[in-house]
Amino acid sequence: MPDSIKTTRICLVVAAGLEIATAALILFIFLSGAVLVGWGTERSELLGSALLGATGITLAVLFAAYGVFGLFTAAGIAKGRPWSRIAGLVLAVLLLPAFPVGTVIGIFALKGLLGPDARAWFGTPNGAPPVSFRPPSTL
Repeated sequence: MPDSIKTTRICLVVAAGLEIATAALILFIFLSGAVLVGWGTERSELLGSALLGATGITLAVLFAAYGVFGLFTAAGIAKGRPWSRIAGLVLAVLLLPAFPVGTVIGIFALKGLLGPDARAWFGTPNGAPPVSFRPPSTL
């Protein structure tokens, strides 16, 4: 495995770990808030408690799913699966707005997936060797 592909795989694993840790933190914060809001006996506070809990669970599931997808993609990159290059590119682009850590991880991942080693590692989507460009013949 070329070094640029290893670096990309490591970047995606680190990003996935951060996403899963973020999911756990969000779950803790929102469920703690739901418990504290629902501590009172007012009926209106119970609605706030339910909304906080549902929002926290939804966000945590989304972040955890994103992290699991990143781990799945990193495993595909390690095996040289062509679909994992596309999935890795999507994940790397989604990481770019997450300044500063996500931006750095996304740039390294994009560099590895768009570099010269990527074409040789992943091959072409249909399995055929790449055809070099031939200019049209002049009449």
